[in-house]
Amino acid sequence: MIIIIKNHKLIYIFITLVLIGGAFVLTNHQSKQVQTGLDNNITVNVKSFNAIADDKIDDTHQIQKAIDHVYTKGGGTVSFSQGVYLIDALKSINLRDKITLKFEEGTTLKALPNNAESYEILRIHNVKNVSILGGVTLLGEREEHKGKTGEWGFGISIKGSENIYIKNNTIRNFWGDGIYIGSTEQQNYSKNITIEKPIIKNNRRQGISVISAINLKIINPVITNTNGTPPASGIDFEPNHPSEFLQGIKIINPTTEKNEGYGILFALSGFAGSKHPVSIEIHKTKQIRDNIGTFIPGHLTGHIKMGEEYVLKNSK
Repeated sequence: MIIIIKNHKLIYIFITLVLIGGAFVLTNHQSKQVQTGLDNNITVNVKSFNAIADDKIDDTHQIQKAIDHVYTKGGGTVSFSQGVYLIDALKSINLRDKITLKFEEGTTLKALPNNAESYEILRIHNVKNVSILGGVTLLGEREEHKGKTGEWGFGISIKGSENIYIKNNTIRNFWGDGIYIGSTEQQNYSKNITIEKPIIKNNRRQGISVISAINLKIINPVITNTNGTPPASGIDFEPNHPSEFLQGIKIINPTTEKNEGYGILFALSGFAGSKHPVSIEIHKTKQIRDNIGTFIPGHLTGHIKMGEEYVLKNSK
C-alpha cells in the first residue's frame, strides 16, 4: 500500500446523513485538526486538583484525578501551568479517551528516580482520541536510576491505541526509549498516530521504537545521542511477532545524529513468516547523519522506501 501525501496537513472528511422531509441529504464537514475532534469544551487546570508546579512533591495522583474528572464529563482538556511536575513513572499518568493535555511552554514532567526495569511517564494504552500539545519536556531519570537491569523505561508508551496526536514535545534522558509504539492483548497495533516535531535525545535504548503500527506519521523528528544499550538507534522498526503490523508508515524529514547504533534501523527478524505486507516510507532523508541498518527476512512482502531507493520491494 502506497499513500501519497501532498502536504503536511491532514484533512479528514466526514459525511453526515441528515433526514429532511423523508429524504437523505449529504453534508460535508471538514476538519483540519489531527487531534481529538472534541466538541466538548471542558477545560481544567491541574492546579485545581492540587498539582502545583515546582512544589518538589509527587504530583502523579493529583494530575490523574484531573484527567479522570474530565473523562467522566465526556472528555476535554487538562492544562498545565509552566514549571516542573514530579511524576511516579511506575504509576504513570494514564490517559483516557477524548483527553487533550495542553502544556504551557516551559513545562516539565520529571520522572522520580526508581529501580524498575520498565515504566513510562505518559501511558497511552487501549484509548482513542488523545492529544499531547505544547512545549513540554518529558525528563527521564537515567542518571539517577537506582537499578542496573531492564531497558524499558519510556517517556511515552502508546499501545493498542487510535487517533493519537503529539506535537512539540522534548523527550530526554530515559532508561529505555523516548517513545514506544506497539500493541496490547486487546489490540495488536496502534492506529492513526501522528507525532510532529519531537526532539528526542540522550535516551538509553532508542529514540523511537515502532513495534506495531497502522497509519503512523512522524513529521520533522530530531533524534540525537541515543546511547547506553543496544540497539541504541534513532528510530527502530522492530515487531515482536509476525501477527503485528507495519503498514502505512511515513517518516518525513527526520534528523538523526550521534546515535550509538543506527539513525534508522529495520530489525524485522521478528516478522519472519508474517502474512501482513509492510509499507514504510522515509521522505527527505538528507538529515539522517547516522548509518542505516537493515535486517530483513526473506519472503517478506510489501515495500520499504528510503528517499527514492527501495530497501524492500516485493508484491508477491
